Parts: sequence; C-alpha cells; structure tokens
Amino acid sequence: MRLIIQSPDGIDKEIQNVESISAFLSNGYPISILSNHAPLIAQISAGILKYKISKTDHTVPVSDSILIIQENLARILTTKTHIPKINHDILDNE
Repeated sequence: MRLIIQSPDGIDKEIQNVESISAFLSNGYPISILSNHAPLIAQISAGILKYKISKTDHTVPVSDSILIIQENLARILTTKTHIPKINHDILDNE
C-alpha cells in the first residue's frame, strides 16, 4: 500500500510498501488499516500515526486529519505534520 501525508503546502511524505497503518479515530477508538483495505473515509485525531514497512514500525506526528483509503492508497489530509509542544509549566499552575 502507498501512504501519502498531504497538507495545504503539498505532499509532505509519500511512502511505498506500507504493510499497515494505525491511528486513533476522532471518537477515540483505534483503527488499523492493512493492504487492500476496503474504501474508507474517516476522521483521525491529532497524535502519532504508526505505519509498518518490512515488519519495522515507523511513526509520524499529525494534527487532526482526514484518512481516505482507496485502491490500496492511504491518504492523510492534514493541516500540519507536527504536534505543538505543550507547556507543562502552565498546566502545573492550573
């Protein structure tokens, strides 16, 4: 399967030979996609997108995104491919 991560700036990553993809849906439930998955459109939450190539795990952070599966292509439409750092000092003072 091919994985494309695309932001408004264009294609950020294009990865070939992906065996599986794992992420969390916007409702908090996990989803895993294998090669030749049925067509699907879903909203995924900001976090770490995991994918596997040759039995090796890889990760990429993404913001809230749309996952589109079609014809052995997984496309992630996102606004950015990084997660802002949380200022823990502010959280500790609340």
